[in-house]
Amino acid sequence: MDEIQQLVAQNEIRNLVAQYAQYTDDTRLEEWTALFVEDARMEAMGQQLEGRPALTEWITGVTSSLKLRHIMGGVTVTLDSATEAHGAADMVLLLAAEGSWVVAGAPRYVDRYVKTDVGWRFAERILEDRSAKA
Repeated sequence: MDEIQQLVAQNEIRNLVAQYAQYTDDTRLEEWTALFVEDARMEAMGQQLEGRPALTEWITGVTSSLKLRHIMGGVTVTLDSATEAHGAADMVLLLAAEGSWVVAGAPRYVDRYVKTDVGWRFAERILEDRSAKA
């Protein structure tokens, strides 16, 4: 890959990370699920999820019981090849409580991405709980 192709790929992956947050917060669950490859793997809140059906069930449960806002930042992307990459994204997770937003956590996603016919997609997302507890 030349430098321009690398920059385009990194930008597309950063957009993927942003779409994940926005689709979750806006409960656009079909679009959210489509951000993952069919056999994607995710670890979140102590759960091991594999495949789109498991991901859809999980995100439906999360968004039906909580109103969230994901603030993503510190996104790093390393291209391993023209079709594979890995990276991480820091997040501030806000939770609606009594008409206000409160900080619910500040975890980090550790990701693996693959390029498909429809663009870059998540192959794996691991949510690391980076609690403030010492």
